[in-house]
Amino acid sequence: MTISPLVRRILLGAAESSLDIVGAALLPGAWPILKGALGPVLERLKQRLGGQDVTSSPDLASKAADVFEADQHLQEILRSALVEQLGNLAQSQNEINADVQKLMLMVSGDEKLLQDIAGGVARIEEHLEAGVNLSDEAFEKLTLAISRQAESSRSVRAIALRAMGPVADLLQRQVQRLQVRAVELVQEGAADRALDELQEGLQLVAVLLNEAPTDLIARLQLGFIYKTFAQVAEEIGQADQATTFIDRADEIFRYVQNDVTGDDKATLEIASAIHGQGNALHARGQFEAAISRYQDALKVWPGYPYALHDIFVAYYDLAREGKPNLKEMRKALEELKATGTQGMPGLSAQHVADLERATLELELNAPGNESAT
Repeated sequence: MTISPLVRRILLGAAESSLDIVGAALLPGAWPILKGALGPVLERLKQRLGGQDVTSSPDLASKAADVFEADQHLQEILRSALVEQLGNLAQSQNEINADVQKLMLMVSGDEKLLQDIAGGVARIEEHLEAGVNLSDEAFEKLTLAISRQAESSRSVRAIALRAMGPVADLLQRQVQRLQVRAVELVQEGAADRALDELQEGLQLVAVLLNEAPTDLIARLQLGFIYKTFAQVAEEIGQADQATTFIDRADEIFRYVQNDVTGDDKATLEIASAIHGQGNALHARGQFEAAISRYQDALKVWPGYPYALHDIFVAYYDLAREGKPNLKEMRKALEELKATGTQGMPGLSAQHVADLERATLELELNAPGNESAT
C-alpha cells in the first residue's frame, strides 16, 4: 500500500502544526479529496489509541502511523474511499492537476503501472517532494487504471450488500459462542486461548458498534465480553486488569440502563443491563449486593435464566466464605431448572447437572445434614 508513507508524513506533520497546514503543504491540489477520505481512518486510529487525538503529540502520531502501516484492512478502507472519488474525477473529463495525479499514483496499487510511470513503488515517496510530469500516454493509462478499480470497487460493494443479510444477528450469535468457549477454556486451564477468543469477540462487537453506537444489544454484548475478560484476568492472577475490565463492563451496563429507562419494549435489554451490573458487583466480591441486583433483574423479567444462574453462583460463593444459605441456593437452582435451559449458551444440561452435584455436596456436609441455614 503505497499511500502509507504519505499518511505517516501527514500524521507527524499535523502533530507539529495542524492537519490542514501539513495536508495543504504536501498536496494542496488534492487535499480536499484526501482529507475527506482520511477522516474516518483518523477516527478509528483515535479509538485504537484510547480515544486520544492522534495528532496531539509526535509520540501519538508515530504510534498511529505504526498502527496504520500494520493494519491492511485500515489501509484498504482509505484506499477504497480514494479510489472511488478519484475514479469519479477521472471519468468527469475535467482537468486533473498534478497533485491529484500524485494521489492517483499512490493509490493505484498496480505495480507494473507504477514501474512504467514512476519507476516503481520505491520511488513513490519522491513524488511527494517533486512534481509529476506524465506523458499523455502515461496519464491515460493511470486514469484508465483508477477508473477500472473504481468500477470494480462499486461492483464488489453491491455484491457485498446483497449478501450481507442480518449481519447483526450473526455477529451477536458468534459473540455469545466465543464468550461461552472462553469460559470453557479457562476451566480447561487454557487461559491464553480464552483471551484470544474474547479478543475476537471484542472485535466483532466493535464492528457493530462502530456502525451503530445506539444498538443496545451490541452494547450489552460488549459489557458481557468485558465481564468475561475480567473473569479470565482474575483466573490468571492479573487482578489490576480484572478490575479495569469489570469497571468497563459496569460503565457499559449503566449506559444501557440509562438509555432504555421507560421503554416498555426493552424489557430484555433492561433486565440484561441490571444483570450485568450484578455481575460487576459479583466480580468485586460484593456477593449480597450482586444477589440484590440479580433479583432486580428478575423483577423486570421474571424467570430470566442467567439471573437465576448467577444468584445460585453468588450463594455458592457465600457458602465458600462460610456464609451458607442453602435454602435460597436450592431455590435458585430449582427455578433455573424450571425455566428450561435447552439451547441457551452456557446453560447446558451438563452444566446444570454440575450445579446440582455442587448443591448436594454442600447439603450433605451441612451441620445436621440440613438443606437450609
